[in-house]
Amino acid sequence: MQLYIHIWTNLEYFELLNNGKLLSQWKADRELAGFFMQNFPWELAENISPQYEVNFMAIREIKKRFGPEYFNKISWIYYWSDNCEYLVPTKIEIVEAVEKFKEFNKNFPPHKIRTFTFVTPYVGNKMMERLNESLEYLNWLNIKNPIEIVVNDLGVLRLLTTKYTNLKINFGRLIHKILKTPLIDTYWYEAHPAWELIKNKSEQEKLKLREEIVKWQMKFYNSSEVSLDLFKNFLNKYWIKRVALDYMEKREDLFKNNSEVWIDLYYPWALIFTWRLCDTSAIENPSRWMYTTDDICSRTCDRYDVSYKIKTVWYNMIQRWNSGYRSELNLDFLKDEFVNNENNRLVFAPFITV
Repeated sequence: MQLYIHIWTNLEYFELLNNGKLLSQWKADRELAGFFMQNFPWELAENISPQYEVNFMAIREIKKRFGPEYFNKISWIYYWSDNCEYLVPTKIEIVEAVEKFKEFNKNFPPHKIRTFTFVTPYVGNKMMERLNESLEYLNWLNIKNPIEIVVNDLGVLRLLTTKYTNLKINFGRLIHKILKTPLIDTYWYEAHPAWELIKNKSEQEKLKLREEIVKWQMKFYNSSEVSLDLFKNFLNKYWIKRVALDYMEKREDLFKNNSEVWIDLYYPWALIFTWRLCDTSAIENPSRWMYTTDDICSRTCDRYDVSYKIKTVWYNMIQRWNSGYRSELNLDFLKDEFVNNENNRLVFAPFITV
């Protein structure tokens, strides 16, 4: 499994990566923390955002699971957001991002040829024109490896398959579904069969029935659309070999080695919901509470995140723009057969990709 870094929408973060300030430096962590608090206060909420703590815990977990030299081989760069059409970049921003990517390759020579992966969200008619310009530029860009586009919208898929055929298609984590509610993994799970099923049964029979229900439910939670032949046939129709999954603790069977489909595994933040309403926009403008952002977007998510005080110490839950994320840290649930497959990728997002 190869290591990939997902840089979010602000080009300043590319500068952080190029200057070696984005990833943990072990003994220099305190100095790095001071740098973030001084230069990027919007990532740190009131005191310090849980994103920062989770970032360093995740880096240490990666080094523990894969070795201290793992970050010396960053194979790829993912760029932009997968959940907000109003963060779709202009052509100028894409040109600048590609230049930053080339600078990264120069500063940190790759162990193999890297390519650029552009992550796209679901997109409405209003923002499709802007995305169209960016895709056209990337489609004709002279680069050694084919540029990849992460697709989360069927309209974008149609655009790529009919117009921009030089670009390689991956399926993102919004268009490829798994059930990600935090309650499944963090609270005691108990089934309550219908009365018709348990009447006239002994307590032992009832207990056995509950255990059977839980077993089959957990099997369902350990599955995704990529396990369906219908979904695989759809992927084959458009020559798509790669899909994205969020890393989920305690669900080892989600990451079974699959020779037909390759997996991009997002870590440490799992996207658990996204919708057309932007609660974050109400922080600076309460009149926009529960409004869809169809006309105007002030990009409040550049400056704030909302941390939920949940009744458990096992994970953090944050809202950023229109989406909620939960932290997932323990990599012990990754089986060796998945890790040893060179076609699989660990997509590390140092902070939430907005």
